[in-house]
Amino acid sequence: MLETLRIQNYALIDRLEVDFAPGFNVLTGETGAGKSIVVGALNLVLGARASSDIIRTGETTARVEALFRLEKVSARLKTLLSQQGIELEEDCLLLARTVSADGRGRAFAGGQLVPVSVLSEIGDELVDLHGQHEHQSLLRPDRQTDLVDAFAGTEADAARMAERMGALGELDREIAQLETDDRDRARRMDFLRFEVSEIDAAGLQPGEEEELRGRLRRITHAEKVHALANSAHAALYESEEGAAVDRLDAALSDVTELAEILEEFRELAGQLSEARAQIEAVADELRRHTTLAEFDPAELDELNRRQAQLGALKRKYGPDIAAILEYREKAAAELAAYEGRDARLETLRRRRAVLLAEAEKAAAELSAARRKAAAKLDRRVADALRDLDMRGARFETRFEAVPLCARGVDRIEFLLAANSGEKPKPLRQVASGGEISRIMLALKAVFAGMDRIPTLVFDEIDAGVGGAVARRVAEKMAALARSHQVLCVSHLAQIAAAAARHLTVSKADENGHTLTRVARAEGADREKELARLLDGTVSAVGMEHARALLADMQNTGVS
Repeated sequence: MLETLRIQNYALIDRLEVDFAPGFNVLTGETGAGKSIVVGALNLVLGARASSDIIRTGETTARVEALFRLEKVSARLKTLLSQQGIELEEDCLLLARTVSADGRGRAFAGGQLVPVSVLSEIGDELVDLHGQHEHQSLLRPDRQTDLVDAFAGTEADAARMAERMGALGELDREIAQLETDDRDRARRMDFLRFEVSEIDAAGLQPGEEEELRGRLRRITHAEKVHALANSAHAALYESEEGAAVDRLDAALSDVTELAEILEEFRELAGQLSEARAQIEAVADELRRHTTLAEFDPAELDELNRRQAQLGALKRKYGPDIAAILEYREKAAAELAAYEGRDARLETLRRRRAVLLAEAEKAAAELSAARRKAAAKLDRRVADALRDLDMRGARFETRFEAVPLCARGVDRIEFLLAANSGEKPKPLRQVASGGEISRIMLALKAVFAGMDRIPTLVFDEIDAGVGGAVARRVAEKMAALARSHQVLCVSHLAQIAAAAARHLTVSKADENGHTLTRVARAEGADREKELARLLDGTVSAVGMEHARALLADMQNTGVS
């Protein structure tokens, strides 16, 4: 519900704070006092178009704030707030709007700067303002479809319909992706096959690069390796100055003889024996290298060719063999996915056919249920319009067949002929003012328990209404206020007397400026205002009539 409306430098208002109550609130006042200014300010903070003309004379900026206390939050409003990162504080939401003299303005929701379009969307979930076409959700065909579903008890079916169509949309997107240009697909598959084949043909082995580099070093330095290995082997076995092995053998013989004399030489003899064995092993390895280190031009050519092949693969697929093999696995996986595309596509098409058949059947059943309920709805609304002295009015729920979509196969729109002999027209084309307000009141009365919008505002609802009809309008609004917060601008005492909170709007001259003021009317002040509404003046007879009217509304349970 709308808890507080704060207005600053708007039209004739300098500073104003209005507190509203749950249930039925009414604003009354003399013509020109500024009742519509208050409603206009509310409309502004709900996202209506703004002009710098609304700024109070002598000021540079107008500001309007609306504080809402939300007992329930619609799914749509939750989504809007979540998208903007807005969190409620103690179940309250503050909306604000500023308009500057240069025509610029800013909009806020929950203390965060938001686009005016977002403010308007949030406002649509909080307030229905009747009397002008902005923020009248019932004028939108999509909302009318929602209300028919609520009236027919098909909301769950409609939700499942939307889910089915969402799933169909996902399937269609996946199918379309698989059905993209076959030439591009074929070229891509050929390219992937070439890459996988090229890598496989290379026969790459982990660690191959290090081995290749070692073999290249050996063969390119073959002559030097042969000379050095041969020289080292000769030093061990063939030196003219005494081979190292011969000298070691002589030393080992002496130490072995010492070990026979003294026990402590046994360990030295063992160490020399081990050294002799190690030298023999070294000599054997040197001898082997003198054999291997022979220059082979054919082998060198082969090694260089392999190194060039690896270099080309690394430039194309990765910095080393591990990266190349990883690339090959990814390419092979992509190729397999392409090759399995036809089977996947056929599976998706079969699934889509089943889901489409289910959706078409569900849409037909949903449409039948809607049409059956619509006939009853038309009668209910017609009865409500007659109660509001619109006896010649004709209400009609029109169904137009459309291709299967998230809402089924129906485009639903409410039509109205306000007078006998007129052709029914969409509600959005019906004239504004008291007539549209009464139409909306009739609709709201029928949909009272189904409408999620918490606050309803009726402006000019009593235009051309009086007598018994005024009483019925008051009764319907009071009944509507049991499930919604209702704000009504009225000139009728019957409607004002039915309200739980009565606010009076007046003009005052202060320091040479005309200002609009709003005050709560209670007790004698309320009786005086009702007397003025009844007779145009405050007289003893008028006061008596006002008291009687209040008592009647209370005794009959209207207020």
